[in-house]
Amino acid sequence: MKDLFLKRPLLLALLIGLALPSIGRAGGESNYEARLIASVDTIASGNWSDALSDLNSLTTNFPLSRIGHLLKADLLFSLSGQAQARSADPAIAELQNQLRLRWSYVQSSEAKRELVPAKLLQISDKIPFVLYADLPASRLHLFAQQHGALVRLSDYYITMGRAGAGKEREGDLKTPVGIYQIDGYIPGGQLHARYGAGALTTNYPNSLDRFLNRTGYGIWLHGTEPGWINRGPRASEGCLSLSNPDFEQLLFQLGSHQDIPIVIDDAPRWIKTQDLHQAKDRVLASITASAARITESSDHQDALASRYGLDEGARITDLVLQPGKQERVFARWLNTSQSGAALTVEQYWHHTGDGGWEILLQTSEPVPAPERSTSDLAQSD
Repeated sequence: MKDLFLKRPLLLALLIGLALPSIGRAGGESNYEARLIASVDTIASGNWSDALSDLNSLTTNFPLSRIGHLLKADLLFSLSGQAQARSADPAIAELQNQLRLRWSYVQSSEAKRELVPAKLLQISDKIPFVLYADLPASRLHLFAQQHGALVRLSDYYITMGRAGAGKEREGDLKTPVGIYQIDGYIPGGQLHARYGAGALTTNYPNSLDRFLNRTGYGIWLHGTEPGWINRGPRASEGCLSLSNPDFEQLLFQLGSHQDIPIVIDDAPRWIKTQDLHQAKDRVLASITASAARITESSDHQDALASRYGLDEGARITDLVLQPGKQERVFARWLNTSQSGAALTVEQYWHHTGDGGWEILLQTSEPVPAPERSTSDLAQSD
């Protein structure tokens, strides 16, 4: 039977190029992804009887799992001796791509457990959470601040725009790449059914997007339309979508916190925390060295503050490598004057052709008073 199963072209296509170590059986009834991947692990090992039992259980508990139904159908076809190739179908290819990405992520997740995104050089200790979208892996990561370091709390499979990454124009069906904020919550009951359980809105287009004449609006994190657990990796009009249970869990984790940063990255790199600190020092030193007529100072931040008209007490609170094709750095300052008035100053630094840095855009605004968000808003609806 094992040999008969291995003749099935679709299942081979699902597993081509993927490492096949044992993952272990999932224990939780509600852990959809772990159970799905455990079923694939059982298929890959040739244990067709256990695999069929796993898939029957999965599709019973999760009847909208189209991948689960597809795997079960192909296993049954193989066991019946029907090894003929299935005609090409875009819907099947979409499910295959989703499963490949989920599988690949599980294979690499253990190695990445102690790693952090290389672009998150410094995040303010006043910000409790950071969202990081790894677009090539179709994965959204939630990090929390713990003792001055970012610690991963959870991660979720996500769908991005049908035309890929790098939004430039309204209607281009691309997901924007850059540094944004979650700035609102809309319950699912106030939205079209295609948004599923609800939506977290973002501030796209931000100040850099507007400066670069990028257009479009309504880029959200939202749930999934009826009839699906998840769509394929490229199936939205530019938003990032999660399964409805994942969206609800994420909403619960964020709680009432406002202005959560979300970094959407089309070329991620993961490094150790100690390497991140060293990278931050190198970038800050490089920017400082490039700023003309800097006041003599042994402190990089004091020198930069003096050069750009900030008060002596100004400090960089956030430093992030800007995702995208151009080499840029985002810096956010907290500038408190002697009168006590506080300003948030944001800078986008651009890497010049001669190896130096120059400011592309600088904006400032008063530090806002606390406002409600996410679960606070949900409770008031």
